[in-house]
Amino acid sequence: MLCNLPCRIVLIAMNTVSLIVGLALLILGALMVWGQSVIQSLLNNFVTNLIHQYIKGSDGGQINELVTRILTSTSPVGLAVFILGAVCTGISIFGYCGACCNMKILLYIYAILVGALALAFLVTFSVYFSRKDEIGNKAVEMFETSVKNYQSMEANTLDSLVVGLISPPLQCCGVDGGSDFKSSPNFWKNDTYGGKAYTNIEYPVPCCKMNQNYAISDSTCPDKFDDNNSNYKNGCRGPLKEFFLKYMDYVAYGLIGAFVLLVSKDES
Repeated sequence: MLCNLPCRIVLIAMNTVSLIVGLALLILGALMVWGQSVIQSLLNNFVTNLIHQYIKGSDGGQINELVTRILTSTSPVGLAVFILGAVCTGISIFGYCGACCNMKILLYIYAILVGALALAFLVTFSVYFSRKDEIGNKAVEMFETSVKNYQSMEANTLDSLVVGLISPPLQCCGVDGGSDFKSSPNFWKNDTYGGKAYTNIEYPVPCCKMNQNYAISDSTCPDKFDDNNSNYKNGCRGPLKEFFLKYMDYVAYGLIGAFVLLVSKDES
């Protein structure tokens, strides 16, 4: 049975909205997977300013590599966003054309595609929410590699930058605590941070408590580490996993919202 006029108006309005959402997801996903140069230019000012606030001698190559690593870790998510955007866009076009022209075949195709998308979503998000722990562990494993390769903030290596960027805001040190660095052959005992040189330090500078500008909060650290001036007893395993999954959930719920919008207009 063909849509009556009110039904067609609702379909046109909601397909217009979902088409815009689909195109936005399509562009965002494409940028996350293939648009590293574009994302680099967008993030360059933020990342560069952040790094230069607390690391002297930072160069563009290290910053570019850091952004590339971030994009590499998020590219699977970007691919999922791109596919969802393409599907939403395609389905919206069928629904839009079917409603405008009141063509039965297009409306049937539209209904079938929405049903197939519903099944795909059910499978995808069932897998994600049932394996969140494994996904979170992958993020921790990537950070663990950087911890093992950490040298110093003065060395300005990629892994040192990763540890230096992640540890202070999460108020943690190493993967399971500062002891991770005691057995590391790569860790330098001497470092320079914020224009001040430190010698024979027990743990890395990023294990010190810092403010939002990455400035050391207590001047006694890193000359000595205690519970008040540092986070050397707090590992990053739990906080990093929680932080990563929190924002992965935001992405998942956003995609679910887009899907609900797509399905609700079909029911209209």
